[in-house]
Amino acid sequence: MSHESVGAGGGPEKNSTFRVLMQRNFAPYFLGNLLSSSGTWIQNLAQAVLIFRLTGSTFLVSLVTFAQFLGVVVLAPWTGSAADRFDRRRLLMLTQIAQAAVVVALAIVTYFDVVNAAWLVGAALTVGVAKAFSVPPQQALVPQLVSRQDLQSAVALNSITFNLGRAIGPLVGAAIIATLGFTWAFGINALSYMAMVVALLMVDVPEHEKPARGVRPKLLETVRLVRHDPRIGPLLVVVGLVAVAVDPVNNLTPAFSVEIYGRSDTYTGILTGAFGLGAVIGAALIVARARASFRGIAIAMAAVGAAIAAFGLSTEGTVGLVALFVAGMAFITSVSLATTVVQMEVAEQHRGRLMALWGVAFLGVRPVASLIDGSVATLVGLREAAILMAIPVLVGAVFLARRAAAFPHTEAYHRRS
Repeated sequence: MSHESVGAGGGPEKNSTFRVLMQRNFAPYFLGNLLSSSGTWIQNLAQAVLIFRLTGSTFLVSLVTFAQFLGVVVLAPWTGSAADRFDRRRLLMLTQIAQAAVVVALAIVTYFDVVNAAWLVGAALTVGVAKAFSVPPQQALVPQLVSRQDLQSAVALNSITFNLGRAIGPLVGAAIIATLGFTWAFGINALSYMAMVVALLMVDVPEHEKPARGVRPKLLETVRLVRHDPRIGPLLVVVGLVAVAVDPVNNLTPAFSVEIYGRSDTYTGILTGAFGLGAVIGAALIVARARASFRGIAIAMAAVGAAIAAFGLSTEGTVGLVALFVAGMAFITSVSLATTVVQMEVAEQHRGRLMALWGVAFLGVRPVASLIDGSVATLVGLREAAILMAIPVLVGAVFLARRAAAFPHTEAYHRRS
């Protein structure tokens, strides 16, 4: 086993972020991914608003969300193996085209005013299946686009696209729905998928190591690897715990805006935007310069839990705004650093399957977290729901900090040779 650090003191080099952003291979990918992520958030808002207008049912709104992420969990045994067996760029392009086709169909039925709840749930489920096959190759593709010393900055920039899309997409989507209608919202999302396809055509991706001919990689092999690795397993748990902790940002902010802060429901956009802005700034200023270590990730996890708990206890909108801004910074720091260590640790032949497990941890917990969050908020109270979601990540932070003391050699990320 060889231990090698990246940059000074095990962290990235000082100007790595800007250097990576200007690289011929990474720049098109970054822009295409940003456009695609923004389009996805436009779609998320449009389908949620449309199904609520058609049915007035919050259950069906939740069902659409559930359908979106179901495929990530159910199809994980196949999606990760596909990312290891096949060309990742081509697989990612096919999934983008498939999602665009579904969304175009949704735009057409909306234009002719024949759309209904079944169409919306079915479209979300179908897009979710394609999304499930896109997550592992997309995450596994990042290390192929940059050098080893630039990986942490590349992971941070990859995270920026998602969170910047989360900040931009809903605002743009609301304006499109109000002025042009749902058909345009769906159509623009379809174009955003094609922007990603164009970006992938522009990059030069080196061939990744594939299994021997006739050998079919199995997810169970990677699960065994995770179970016996003292670093990778805990870090996947980190990703899941942080994803659970920030669920109130999506589900509780509308009620907090109206019932706790006494503001209009549109204040929800400002609250969620503050979280997204915090995540973008955190990725640009903290993640790209921080040292990827268990101790640093544990500190960021504790900050996530404390910020979400502060949001739950807040009585004034400005306090909630600041709390979610801090939560966004801590969220992106913990997830990006954990993902960096995972990417550095995993052997290439397992990367696609491990990223499928990463997708389950990051996206697959969302439906369950939403059900818990919403149920507690309804039965007990909003504040109690937010605080409850913060507890697991705080416990996880203590566990990881103790793990760092038990495994001091993990304090600088490295790769086994």
